[in-house]
Amino acid sequence: MFKFRTITALVSSLLLLAFLLTGCGGGASQDTIKIGVILPLTGGEAMFGTMEKNSFEMAYEELKAAGKTQVQGKEIQLIFEDDQSKQDVAKSAAEKLINQDQVAMLTGGYSSAVTNVVAANAQSMNIPFLIVTGSADDITRQGWQWVFRGTAAPASKYTGALWTMMEQVVKPQTAALIYENTDFGSSSAKGFRAECEKRGIKLVFDQSYESGAIDFKPMLANAKNTNPDMVFAVSYVMDAGLIVKQMKELDFNTKLFVGGGAGYTMPEFEENAGSASEYIASTTLWVPNVTWPGAKEYFTKYKEKYGKEPDYHGAQAYASMYVAVDALNRAQELSNTGIQKALKETDMMTVMGPVKFEAWEDYTNQNKPNTYVVQWQKGNLEVIWPDEVKSAPYVYPVPNWKDRTN
Repeated sequence: MFKFRTITALVSSLLLLAFLLTGCGGGASQDTIKIGVILPLTGGEAMFGTMEKNSFEMAYEELKAAGKTQVQGKEIQLIFEDDQSKQDVAKSAAEKLINQDQVAMLTGGYSSAVTNVVAANAQSMNIPFLIVTGSADDITRQGWQWVFRGTAAPASKYTGALWTMMEQVVKPQTAALIYENTDFGSSSAKGFRAECEKRGIKLVFDQSYESGAIDFKPMLANAKNTNPDMVFAVSYVMDAGLIVKQMKELDFNTKLFVGGGAGYTMPEFEENAGSASEYIASTTLWVPNVTWPGAKEYFTKYKEKYGKEPDYHGAQAYASMYVAVDALNRAQELSNTGIQKALKETDMMTVMGPVKFEAWEDYTNQNKPNTYVVQWQKGNLEVIWPDEVKSAPYVYPVPNWKDRTN
């Protein structure tokens, strides 16, 4: 009898596990199709998470009004979880959404470190995960078939437009590289080094720093001594503002300072850095005046509704909501494999441009990105490259700090 009960219990456990892994019912088992959204809603990255949550909800409202959130008689429901920018919290959130809430799919993911944890969970549990922002190259380089990245570029690819500007306009001989010691920072730095080597640009300074530091002056003083033609920096928003303010205090002049996306495009960067933000350039994945359908409308509507201007992070979330709902509407069956198949067949236009999950170079389920170079001019983030979509002429070389009026 003991052996029979043991075998029965084992069989029951295996059947339960198979139920979870195959997505039989899952997030679509009753009258709803649940999408789990994991974002940093508190902590140091909350401003990004809040922008993305707002954008998810705004897109959802539009899709609901258009009758797109009713699929096979079931209503799509968003369930938000706060990862607090912590990997262990993100792991618990993913497990809760998958096992307890029985979501049909996951989305979200801001920092690369957190995104990687959620992606690993989704892959191991056979749950589709649509990444919003996490950009470390390795996330989509592991052959994971349940992980999709559509609106976010691999970190090393953020600089696509920058390099044509380097070749045609800046033509630097030397460069300084500073970057936060995160997955995103390290991937971005690796890509920048490779491009510099390819073009014969000498890296005269190459140093990482602890994200969230307060005093950057020792590092910046050492970089200043190398007298680089340009500086490339990868930072989140609080670090970004401090870095350029302290460069101004040190009178560290260079012909062009370029941020690697992230913090340098946020409205809060200009607020934090003040006058030091003037002429700071950055790579970015999106600007409001791109020609993609709905981009300008999204920007205007978000600003009217929330009183702040969104940057590409918000646009990523807004577009991701549309991608997720498109896949759910096309899925022949609302199982994990049905949704996975629908995502793989995605081919649509969004405010971030075309989204199509492909295998290219060594990436899997990775959309090919569009990139731009922007520059802060008189408190506005202007597109300066590519030339055909510019909203203002570039300022290069930028004036020395002491020659500026502010």
